[in-house]
Parts: sequence; C-alpha cells; structure tokens
Amino acid sequence: MVPVTFLYDWEYPSDRDRQTVMYEFAANGAKHIILSDTMLKMIGRNPKLYRELRVEAERAGLDFVDAHAPFRGDCDPNVPDPAVRPFMLAHLKLMLRIVHDFGVKCCCVHIGNIIYPGYTLEQHREAVCRTLDEVLPLAEDLKVTMCLENIFRPLNTVDDVLFYIEKYPSEQLGACFDSGHANIMEHGKSIPNCVAYSAFGDYGLPVAWEEDVLGRMLPHIVNCHLHDNDASGDQHLLPGKGNIDWGKLVPKLLSAPRLMCVQSEVIPLLRQQPIRPLCEKFEQLFGSLK
Repeated sequence: MVPVTFLYDWEYPSDRDRQTVMYEFAANGAKHIILSDTMLKMIGRNPKLYRELRVEAERAGLDFVDAHAPFRGDCDPNVPDPAVRPFMLAHLKLMLRIVHDFGVKCCCVHIGNIIYPGYTLEQHREAVCRTLDEVLPLAEDLKVTMCLENIFRPLNTVDDVLFYIEKYPSEQLGACFDSGHANIMEHGKSIPNCVAYSAFGDYGLPVAWEEDVLGRMLPHIVNCHLHDNDASGDQHLLPGKGNIDWGKLVPKLLSAPRLMCVQSEVIPLLRQQPIRPLCEKFEQLFGSLK
C-alpha cells in the first residue's frame, strides 16, 4: 500500500495548538502529514520553522511524504510578465529546495490560477514552458517530482496537464489528480451555479468540460488530492459527503503505475471535520494509513 498523508489548515493554530493537532493526527492512526503550501509560506516568513516543523512532526510520530507549492498571485509557472518572472522562478526553486531538505519526493504545482491581462492563453502556456525549461533541471537534480494538478480553470485542464508531461518526458514531472476538481469538470455542466462557469467566464471563455479525468491522467499520476463535493464547487468535503463514487475511484487510482502517495485534501477546520472520523474514513477506503 502507498502511504496516506493528511492536510490541515495550519494557518490558524498557534505554535502550541499546531503541536497538539499533530499529536491528535498520530493518536488516530495517521503516520504522515503534507508539507502544505501554508507550511512553506510559514517557513518563508519565519525561517526558524525550517527546523522546528520537522522536530514537531517527529515528536508526534509523524513525517512528511508529500508537498504542495504555494500558489496564486505571482507564484505560478504561467507568469508571463518579465518584471515578475525572476521573483516567481527564484521562489519556485527555493520551494523545491526546501521540499528536498524535508526528505519529500513529490510536490504539487499549480500550472496557473490567474490569467494576466494583456497576454493570450498561448503566451501564458509559453511562459509555463520557459519555467519548466529552467526549473525542471533543478527538480531532476534534487529528485523531487513536480506534479501538475487538474483544476477547474482555463490553464489547468487535463489537456494542459498532459501537454506539459508529454512535452517534457522526465521522471521528475508528473500529475497530481484532484478528485474534487475532476468531479466539477465532469458533472458540473448541468448545475447553473457551478464554479467552473465563473472560473472560465471571468476570462470570456466557455467551460472546457471533461470526461474520464482519472482515466486520462492515470499513467502519469504521482500524487493526488482526495476530497468530495456535489460538483457545484470546491468544497473539500470528507469522502462520502458529496456525490463522487469512491467505490470505483479508489481501486482505479491505486492502479496508477507511478503513484507515490495518497493524500487527504479534506480541510478539517474549514469544514468543521473532526480528525478521528477523517482518519477512519481514509483507513476504510485504503485499508491502512501506512
């Protein structure tokens, strides 16, 4: 079995509360937590956490096996503005080095949540290629696999994810399958208030609805974000609280030949989800929290 790792909304607890949450995860069977975008941003603001987070996790009996690079703003690889790109590149390289230093082998990277005014979609995609030209060699040196995530936004479709993976055949470039985003893009068309309509409509684009997202991504999936919703929005609910068919999804996902870990992206505080039933649900789905 692949390891199961857990997300938490770490932006809220104090230092003492953070340690308590880690002990709570461990007490309920968890072995691993995600080096999240929030944690990486916390390290950027407070460098002493570079060491302390690892010590705190070790004391609780946890470790890190997966990571998520900071995103939005000027952090994503699609930044086309030449005045901003040096910051983005330096930031992404630093994040990969920190991920490596934590002993983590895979890191989710958003292709780009924001379309910059004055630039075409193709110019954004060209910017992603230039980013990969410069950053992927570092990922290869560090042996950290960058995992591109499917999202319900114009630059993050399955077609986009597969385009870059096929253009840059490397062990250090793969896919991050997001179950909630896939559900939105596969089943949200008939829901008038589906978030995909606004995500594409904000840029004057029709929604590029998708089919069989998991099947198309399967050969390239290295990590995953697992959570549920009703296909109207990105709700990050406990599996079983939305309309995803987990009985079909789980065995298919586990057949992915490159899969390194299974990740819960249920957001506990935001969704008022207690940790014990969260751990129990993932143990039920995957048989172990190895």
